[in-house]
Amino acid sequence: MSQFLKQENEYSTERSQGIDFDEAVRLPGGGSTCDIYKTRWQRRDVIVKRLKEPLRSKPLYLDALDKEFDIGVNLRHPSLPDYREFHRDYIIMDYIDGETLAVMIKRNDPWLSKEKNIVAMLRELIDVVDYLHRHNVVHCDIKPDNIMITTNNHNLVLIDFDKSYTDALGDTSGHPAKYGLTKDEKGRVAIDFRGIGMLVERLKSTIPGFKLRGYKQFVKTCYRTDVNCEELRDLLDTPYRGQRSQRPSDRLTLIVGTAIIAAGLLIAYLGELTGREDEPQTNPTEDVIEKDDASDKEEVTEKDDVSDKEVEISTLKTETSEQSSAPRTQAEIHEDAKNKAAALDKEISQFYNRLHIGLDRLIALKEDTTLTGPQLLDSIRRHSDFEDEYFAETFEILNEMFPGLTDMEQWSVLANSKAYTGYTRRAGPELREYGYEIARRYKAEGLSLP
Repeated sequence: MSQFLKQENEYSTERSQGIDFDEAVRLPGGGSTCDIYKTRWQRRDVIVKRLKEPLRSKPLYLDALDKEFDIGVNLRHPSLPDYREFHRDYIIMDYIDGETLAVMIKRNDPWLSKEKNIVAMLRELIDVVDYLHRHNVVHCDIKPDNIMITTNNHNLVLIDFDKSYTDALGDTSGHPAKYGLTKDEKGRVAIDFRGIGMLVERLKSTIPGFKLRGYKQFVKTCYRTDVNCEELRDLLDTPYRGQRSQRPSDRLTLIVGTAIIAAGLLIAYLGELTGREDEPQTNPTEDVIEKDDASDKEEVTEKDDVSDKEVEISTLKTETSEQSSAPRTQAEIHEDAKNKAAALDKEISQFYNRLHIGLDRLIALKEDTTLTGPQLLDSIRRHSDFEDEYFAETFEILNEMFPGLTDMEQWSVLANSKAYTGYTRRAGPELREYGYEIARRYKAEGLSLP
């Protein structure tokens, strides 16, 4: 029970300090109990969640707000908001640049009609729910209104913990009957899984072109009382596993070495280009072109019936042939690769932003001393699955955008891709350290690596 339910006297109507609500901008939404504001606070953009005027003296609602802050301030995850301060009848949180999934559904956002986006969003939702459950928190109100999708990277953020349940605090959790549960089941994790299932059903019924392979099985599994996050992840990944040739036991080696191998190939290629710059530039077709020119001139001289127009066309063809057969300079090759890489980055940046978030999650898991070696290994395998998918998607997009490139030309484009090289350079040392930590925990637990 929080400080508010313990008090016997009526609450003071004195105005809270910290936020100047005359300067704050009230935003739409907020639900039936709170208003939402955006303002500047301590040199940052923040969101302020404040109880509506009639509820600011009622202990039950003050307690719910107090409990939400107590839960939120102790959680750290890329898909959760950052709680800053609690001021009696309002909470200050970092601003999230995005919109709710409910708003996106209402306007039929085309982003929701792509299966890969739905899969990525559900993976992030399952990951954050898994994190909450491991910290003994059940959200109890997973729905489109409580899911934010960021503007730039389309990352998921789960918000609104006022109905959440945790054993550590007094119970002001939500309405289990809404999810087909009894009052005695209000603290069970099943309520969150059913919320995910209902979310997918709503997307299916409202978004034109919605697609999710294994949709029926996924929703059916969400409604089981014994479902877990790992099972839902497997259902999302199953349609893609046939596309991968690596065995799961090979993944640890693969992900540790992927960035190193890629970097080695790029360095070798760039070294080859550097070596070529020292070689004398010759045109192997010069003699042939000269002979063709002489032949053309003789033909014009011998045939009096050849018109000036035909001669002009022949000359243009010869000039075009000379231009197309002349080798490009290294500067031209490099500039072309840079331009292609810039265009490619616009298409693939979202994939690699998600992989960076995945690395952040792995780092957080590595610092969690309660996790076992097998648990860490499972998490790095899941990250490897994402890598496999996004790397394959990168090459598919590259081939679609620039068909006919040789392998070396593709690597040249990737060498200039900020999204690809930025991730692989970071992933190499991070995944190597993660592999060392897995091996250390296996050894400490007396286990052998698979």
